[in-house]
Formats: sequence, C-alpha cells, structure tokens
Amino acid sequence: MNEVLLPHSIDAEQAVLGGLMLSPEALAKVDWLSEADFYRPSHAAIFRAISDLTSRGEPCDPVTMGEWFEANGAADQVGGASYVLQLANATPSAANITAYAEIVLEKSRLRIAAEVCAAASAAASRPGAEAAQVVAEAMHRLSQLQTAKYRGGLVESRPILQRVYQELLRRYEAKPSLLGLPTPWRDLNELLKGLRDSVLYVVGARPSMGKTVFGLQLAAFTALRGESVAVFSAEMTADECMTRMLAAAGDIPHAWVEQPVDGQDSELYWPRLSDIVGKLHQAPLLIDETPAIRIDQLMARARKAHLQRRLRLIVVDHLHDMDHGKKPEAIRHEIGRAVQGLKTLAKELQCPVVVLAQLNRGSANRSEKRPTLTDLREAGDIEQKADVVLFLHREDYYTPDTHLRDIVEVIPAKGRNIRLGAPVNLVKRFDRMRMDDLDGSLPEPPPSKPAKYARGFNGAGS
Repeated sequence: MNEVLLPHSIDAEQAVLGGLMLSPEALAKVDWLSEADFYRPSHAAIFRAISDLTSRGEPCDPVTMGEWFEANGAADQVGGASYVLQLANATPSAANITAYAEIVLEKSRLRIAAEVCAAASAAASRPGAEAAQVVAEAMHRLSQLQTAKYRGGLVESRPILQRVYQELLRRYEAKPSLLGLPTPWRDLNELLKGLRDSVLYVVGARPSMGKTVFGLQLAAFTALRGESVAVFSAEMTADECMTRMLAAAGDIPHAWVEQPVDGQDSELYWPRLSDIVGKLHQAPLLIDETPAIRIDQLMARARKAHLQRRLRLIVVDHLHDMDHGKKPEAIRHEIGRAVQGLKTLAKELQCPVVVLAQLNRGSANRSEKRPTLTDLREAGDIEQKADVVLFLHREDYYTPDTHLRDIVEVIPAKGRNIRLGAPVNLVKRFDRMRMDDLDGSLPEPPPSKPAKYARGFNGAGS
C-alpha cells in the first residue's frame, strides 16, 4: 500500500529559496512565511539559514550558507553546498517570490488541516473520549489557520487613511446616531454609541442587581431586530431563558408567563404573548444551555454558528459560571484565558461580545456600595483584557427606603471614547424581567431635618 503524501509543492519551495538567495532583501515581502511552512526539512533548514544570515547583514551565497550549516550541525540534513548552488542557479529572479510563497503557505495550511483531522480521528478512538471535547479541540486548531495571506506586520498608511476617510464620509451622509448595534436603552446608546464590532463588553454586578435581566433583554431586543444572536447560559436552562425573554419583550409579568391563569389579565396578556411568540419564532436567536461550559467549547460553537449565519452579538451569562478547572491556584489564569478567548472571538467574528461577570463582596462591606474595577473577581485579568466595563448597581438593595428605589444605575468604569463615572439610570421592572428608560429626572432625596431639631438633639436648643 502506497504512503499518502501530505499536500506540498517542492517547485514552489525551491523557487522561494532560490529567489531569497538571489535577493535576500525580498525576505521582507514574505516575512509572514516561517520555516515550519516548508515540507522538506532541508528546505526549512535553508530558510532558517537565509533568515539568520540576512538579519546579520551577511550574504546568502553557497559559501556563507555552507559555513552556517556546518556551524549549526545541519550540513548532513541539507545535502551539502551543491544543492544550495543548484537552487540559486535554477531560479532566474525573485520577481515572483510572493506568489510562490503563497503556494507554500497554502500547502502548509492544508497539511495542518489534514493533521488536525487525523488527530481528531485518533482522539475519538480512545476509550472514554467525549465527542464535545474532540470536536472543540479540532475546531479550535482549525480556526487558528489564517484565512488571509498574512496578518500583522507594518503596512502603508495610505490605504488605511483611505478606508477610514470613506467610512467617515459614509457616516456623514447616512447621519447615523449610533456607531454600533443599538441597545434597548436610550441613554446607554448615547453613552456607548451602540455596541461596536470587535469589542468585548464586561457587565459586572453583585447578585440580584439584574445582570441576567440586562443580558437577556439585550439579546431578545437584538434578535427581534433581525440580527443573529448567540446566548451562552451557563447558569439557567434554555427554557428559563426563553420564559424571561418572552416576559421582557412582551412586557408581561414573568409570573404570569410561567403560569398563565384565567382572569381579567388573561384578556390583556394572551394577545401580547401570542404576538411576541410569533416574532421570536422568526428571530435568529441561538441559545446554548451547557452548564460550566469551557472557553474552547464556547469558541468552537460560536465559530460553527458564525459559518452558518454571521453572528451580530454574543451574550455570555456568566463568566464565573464557566468551567475554569478545579485547582484554586489555576482559576485566575483560566479566567484570564477565558476573557482573552472572548476578546479573540469578538475580533475574529467582528461582532460585539457581552459577558456578564460576578463581583466579589468588597463593595458590600464598604459604606460606599457602588462597585469599582477592583471589585471584579480576578479583577486584574478582566480589567486588563476588557475593552469596556460597565457595572450595575441598585441602591435599594442595600437601603430599601432610599429615594432611588427601583433605580438601576449602569456605571461606566472603563472604555475608550465614552464618558466614565456618570451613571445611566434605568427603571427596575424585574417583575417583567426588564429594565426601562428613566423618563425625567431622578427622584429628589427627602428634605433634611430642620436646624432647630438638630440643635435640640445636640442639647443646644429648647
């Protein structure tokens, strides 16, 4: 039985190496190529020698390269100076080196894809193998294959300037009020200018502040606008998520949605429920209810969904309910890896990612209860990697008789091009699993006691 050869092009590899020996300065045109992209080990060694000699300003002729091979113990691997001389003589010029290098890179990608599939086949055959884990690992490796010719590197500013200018003209002519996806809340839209593509938003809060209400209302609102949304709920089931979204989008009491009853209210709520069920049935909304989902699984599933239909928003509820391993000493590292994965996903899929996060008890033990960045669990990694951090705060949770009763403050704590500190105030309507815009001003605090009562209390008056 003949051995199956992996994809490769010896001619293209020889043309690249010969061109580089003729014109070492051409290495700058193909700096996205690496020695690992060459099929033959001898070609990888020659490419490494050319790269090393060029970086030191030395010529890449058969003599200097022969000395390099001897000094690095690669003479036997390459086959001597005769082969190097043959490569140089067989290549007329370096004019088409970029085209040949693209062939080498494409064959390298194909080999990696074949190796990933073979590794997945072997992993699936092992006793106790889990299909979800095998698929997640394979998709994660395949997703790392660059689809463009290369990424990164220094590029001319002119095309960037032209692209930015054209986008500015488009915005001016269209006069959009937002630069990204709208949220359900007027003042938050004004603050953020919409949820922007490739941006990771972290929404942090203590328990019962409304994180899940915020995330699911946002998801339903976006899906009902016809934008494809993926919700990853590590905390609640898909049925629970849908029940909450029906209540929020239909403006129906959540208790009634869970248990519809006969009565006067039914005449009002049944038509609303039927209407919103029909609309959500047509909405491009995906829900994953996997408990303790791993970041690799989440990324693989989001990529798969994105291939079927471009995702416009990803909501994760929530970061600290994901699987970060069982070793306490490794949890901080794993949370950082998860946040980095979500940020990578936002940039790769070019959509906003909103992840809900738990806060530690620090704010609850202070006189000033409003959270700060240090209150995020594993704050360093989250604060460093998040593009925008918002906090949800309810004063009536700590002080029931406060004048800010039923007010949810959305506090911007980090973000470029947004106003930090001043909160956006929303009205809490948790009985319907939603928050609404605050119309008008905040309630005024109660008047302080008259001065004479204060003096009498201190013993200075009658």
